[in-house]
Amino acid sequence: MGFDPNIPTELTLTDAAQMRGQLNALKSLIDGLQAQVTAQQATIDSQQTQITAQQATIDGLNLQCGDMNTSIADLQDRVTALEGRCP
Repeated sequence: MGFDPNIPTELTLTDAAQMRGQLNALKSLIDGLQAQVTAQQATIDSQQTQITAQQATIDGLNLQCGDMNTSIADLQDRVTALEGRCP
C-alpha cells in the first residue's frame, strides 16, 4: 500500500492496520529519499576529489609557467647586455 494523503478522512474512525500501512508507506518514502541523498553525497565527494586533483595539476602548471617567465626575463636581460657590447 502506498501513502494516501486522504487517509484517514475527517470525522471517521481509523483502522490500526490502515494507519500502520500509512506510516510504513511514509517511512518507505523517507528511506528512499535518504538513499538518494546518500548517492548524491557520494557523487559530490567524488567530484570534490577530482576538483582537488585538477587544482593540484593547475598549481603545478602555474609553477612551471612562473619558471618559464623567469627564464625568458633572464634571456632578455642577456640579449640586452650583449646588444650593449656590440658596436
